[in-house]
Amino acid sequence: MANSPCQEIDVSSKRSKSSDKEVCFDRISRLPDVLIQHILSFLPTKEAMTTSILSKRWLPIWTSVPIIDLQDSRSCRTDSSLRLRFGQFVTRVLILNKMACLDKFRLEFNMVDHPSYVKTWFRDAVSRDVKELDITVHGTQSFPILKLPFVLFTAKTLQVLKLSNEVELHVPGTVSLPCLKVLHLVWIKYRNDESVSRIFADCHVLQELVLHIYVGDNTTISNISIPTLKIMSIRFATGQHKHQLKINAPILEYLNLEDNLGLEFDLELSGSKSLCNAKSVSLHWDWHSKMTWRNFRPHRLFHKLVRSELNVGYGGWNMLSLFLEISYNLQLLVLAKNDNCRGLGLECRWKPPKYVPECLLSSLERVDFKGFEDVAYQLRMVKYILGNAQVLKMMDIFTDGDLPLESKLDVLKKLLMFPRGSKECQLHFN
Repeated sequence: MANSPCQEIDVSSKRSKSSDKEVCFDRISRLPDVLIQHILSFLPTKEAMTTSILSKRWLPIWTSVPIIDLQDSRSCRTDSSLRLRFGQFVTRVLILNKMACLDKFRLEFNMVDHPSYVKTWFRDAVSRDVKELDITVHGTQSFPILKLPFVLFTAKTLQVLKLSNEVELHVPGTVSLPCLKVLHLVWIKYRNDESVSRIFADCHVLQELVLHIYVGDNTTISNISIPTLKIMSIRFATGQHKHQLKINAPILEYLNLEDNLGLEFDLELSGSKSLCNAKSVSLHWDWHSKMTWRNFRPHRLFHKLVRSELNVGYGGWNMLSLFLEISYNLQLLVLAKNDNCRGLGLECRWKPPKYVPECLLSSLERVDFKGFEDVAYQLRMVKYILGNAQVLKMMDIFTDGDLPLESKLDVLKKLLMFPRGSKECQLHFN
């Protein structure tokens, strides 16, 4: 019996769809190995390995990816057998990977019960001229901290080194990191002050430095002298009442100082050109935080500053007047509430500058206020800036997520009543 026209169309349609799928699959399978390897490099290694089941051709491709990115599961923290299996898995990946040179080796894991395995992994990565090492370690009861092998500090090709959590930085007498441009030391432990000074002294091309320093880190990190440094971010949670910090970074372009425990900073800037070229500064300030300046005039620090972010706690808002006064060319100001701030609910007696700052009269074009809470001192700040900023084009205010709708409407009415120094100023209230 002959097929009806409808049946023929249906069959033809199915064949067409099947053909489209085959063509699509064909296009992927016809891609050159180099391109497929590049695509797989954006995946964690475990996921890249699963592509080997697609066909025989895909089976070896992941082994030629120059990036190894491995992370264990949360269950490994309490299960020693899982930690052992993960350690064996890492070793197997390194054996199967065929690349003589690695672009990146990223590893996040709970400390295995045999630390010698870990040191073998790092030696293997260094022997393959690795360019980036990103290591995050979670200590266990048996092995609370990882001591890095000395071979890491003579890695000739290493450009990026990121160390986080339960890692001890013990720098040997000989350090040779001729290509290191980026160094992140986040909540790690230090053997002593000498380890810090050695690694800073022997990184001759270092451009980016990120330090997170916490209670019991066994170092003060009071002297940072890196002539090539362009980006520096330091977060303090040391519990010390006063922290002395001497910085020598003549070509610094971005500075971020963050304080969550209300420290008093004694900041010494050596060299008349230190930090003068910084065009972007981010400061995170908290309750009772203070800064004193030594051997430097603070108004020179932000002479070329065009962008500033103040991320502060309630008491730290008093820093706003100072930074407006000394930032002559400021164009963008970002105000944000520090999520870790203390003293919640306390009113700040904010005092406006004695004279209208130069930046308000001639350069400030945009203000972003994040975490606005409808408290009196914040309204005073907004009113002062709106009324005195002569070239302001935009003020964007983002309210705290907990603010009720009725309160938001009340705030909006107040804001719309404030006089504006700039006729072009637009007010966005989110």
